[in-house]
Amino acid sequence: MIKLQQILGLLRKLNIPMFACMIGLCVTGVMFVYSACSVREDPDLQMLYMRHAEIALIGVVLYLVILCVNYRKIMRWAWVFYLACLALLVLVPFIGSEQMGAKRWIFGVQPAEFAKLAMIMMLAWLYSGQHKLNGILLYLATGVLVGVPSLLILAQPDLGTAMVMVPTTFAMMFAGNIAPRLVWGTFLIGVIAAGALLGVIYAVEKVDMPQERREALISATHLKSHQIKRLQVFMFPDKDLHGSGYNRRQSEIAVGSGGLRGKGYLKGEQYMLGYLPPSVSANDFIFSVLAEESGFIGSVTVLLLFLGLIWPGLWIARCCQDNVGRLFCVGVVTLIFSHMFINIAMTIGLMPITGLPLPFISYGRTFMLTMMLALALVQSVSVHGRKPETAFE
Repeated sequence: MIKLQQILGLLRKLNIPMFACMIGLCVTGVMFVYSACSVREDPDLQMLYMRHAEIALIGVVLYLVILCVNYRKIMRWAWVFYLACLALLVLVPFIGSEQMGAKRWIFGVQPAEFAKLAMIMMLAWLYSGQHKLNGILLYLATGVLVGVPSLLILAQPDLGTAMVMVPTTFAMMFAGNIAPRLVWGTFLIGVIAAGALLGVIYAVEKVDMPQERREALISATHLKSHQIKRLQVFMFPDKDLHGSGYNRRQSEIAVGSGGLRGKGYLKGEQYMLGYLPPSVSANDFIFSVLAEESGFIGSVTVLLLFLGLIWPGLWIARCCQDNVGRLFCVGVVTLIFSHMFINIAMTIGLMPITGLPLPFISYGRTFMLTMMLALALVQSVSVHGRKPETAFE
């Protein structure tokens, strides 16, 4: 009875708005994965919404269990989780299964998704101040801890998943006040490099030059051909409308045609008629389906649900009594925001097409479970982080 009372006491400290918004996003995801897959001919693909719902239910159970555990105890094992994820990433090229030209899965699990959470946990521990490393050494250690798994993820290849850790790492370094000059210097170099890359793509497309020169410039970017095409389509929207730019154009049509109130649930024409390919409508472009059927009102509602995750997460970080909990919350909130912003921006043409899913809504079992585990630890910070710990090891 005492244990039950303790559990009930912990549940009373649950951040209700964050939990409710997460459930709302999960329900929305099940609804629109069902909608997007309802026109598919394969019965197994039509049932993807059931798998989405099953993972959501499993995630809720784990969520409630984890929030009852003091996050400090879990963080002490961050290095074990990190090394396990690193080992799985190393094994992907050897025993991983290939889908759509990429090796990212081992027995149906995508290690890169768990690696995001592992990297955030390791950085939170690293920046917690329980060691003697100075700013420069912390900066170099960050490069190793984030760089090694990112390179393994890039080799799959999965540029989007690797790139999403960039804003997350910068946010955590900023919150931890880690080598500010080096961080801002690196940020500036990154902005210049990105500008130079886009300048090269523009020059190759618009400047009159010999073909050999064009090929040399493209080769100097060290990007794959499909990545070059995505950047070209981003900079020149009318280019290759029946090839690399097809999904983007159909997505923009779907979002724009939704209007204020949408066309109604299960009445989206872009995916029903096959203009928005079924292979992407349930994952990367799920927001296009949602916007077409629910319109501007439904889209804003989803954005408010995401705000209901981000704002409480930042508030929990502010109220936390130790650095490891505070920095972990900052990392998770930044990761969720980055996924949300990039996914929605690419569907409306504001960013290049990437393979980043929309949290809790896009179909993806490993990603869904990872996000729910991450928010469970944020809830644990909310429950247990109000009182300081005398010694964190």
